[in-house]
Amino acid sequence: MSHKITFRERGQGPLLILLHGYGGSVHHWESIAESLSTQYRVVVPNLSHVYMSTDKLFFTVQVETLAKFIRETFPGERVSVAGLSYGGALTWGLASLHPHLVKKTVLINPMVTDPIKHFMPKELKFFFSVPLNLKSIYLMLSTPMGRAFLKRSAQIFRDERSEGVIAVEHLKGRKLQFVAHMIHHFSWILRSEDWSFWHQKLYNHRGECRLVFDKEDLLFNQDAYRKFAMHIGCEDVIALTGAGHLAIKTRPEMISQLIKEFLESTIAA
Repeated sequence: MSHKITFRERGQGPLLILLHGYGGSVHHWESIAESLSTQYRVVVPNLSHVYMSTDKLFFTVQVETLAKFIRETFPGERVSVAGLSYGGALTWGLASLHPHLVKKTVLINPMVTDPIKHFMPKELKFFFSVPLNLKSIYLMLSTPMGRAFLKRSAQIFRDERSEGVIAVEHLKGRKLQFVAHMIHHFSWILRSEDWSFWHQKLYNHRGECRLVFDKEDLLFNQDAYRKFAMHIGCEDVIALTGAGHLAIKTRPEMISQLIKEFLESTIAA
C-alpha cells in the first residue's frame, strides 16, 4: 500500500525537515517553521496517515517510508531533520539507517528505544504494555483508571496555554472511540517493534546531533534522556526547565534559536 506524505514548505536555503509527534500535527511547528524560513527551506510533513495507517506500519517501516519520501521529493539532497517526541524517534531512526540522507539532527524530547520500559506514568505503562483489543481499550477508558490515564496524557501531550483547557477525561461517544483507536494503534507499534535491533544499531551510529530535553518532562525522566544521549554518542545535550514535553509549542522562540544555533555552528565548523 502506498503511504503518500503531504507537506508544507516555506523559505529558501538549506533544507530542514521538521517532524511532529504521534497524535500531533504540522500546526505544532507553525511558529518555529515561520521563524526558521527566513534562512532555511523548511518542510513540515503531515505524518498522520503514516502513524495511523489502516494497515499498521511497524516503526521500522515508517522510517523507510520517510526515507522514500525524502529521496523522491528532494532527489540528491542531504537534509537536516528536527523531530519532537515520536517524530524525534523517526529522526534518529532515519539518521542511523540512512546517514547518506541526513546531515544533522535535532532531537527534542525524543522517544527513546524500548519506550514502554521508560515511561514514567504508571497509567501509560499499563495501557501501552497490555495487549488489549480496541473494544477493551474503549471500555477501560470509561473506568476511573481510564479517566486518570486520559487526564495524565493531556498533562503530557497538550499545551493548555495555547490549546485551551479540555477535560479529555470526560470524553464520550465518537471522540472517545477515536482516542481508543489511537491508543490501540500506538500500543501495537510500541509492542511490535524489535527495539533490540535499534538499540544495537544506535550504538554503531555516530552523527551530528543535538538533543534537547526538559527536566520536568512527564513522559521520560532526565536520566532516560541523558543515558540515551550517551547511547547514541550525542554529546551536545541541552536541558530545559518548564517547557514540558510539547516544547515546540510552549517555547517556540527558544527551540527555534537552539535549532538555528546548532545548524549554524556545524556549518561553520
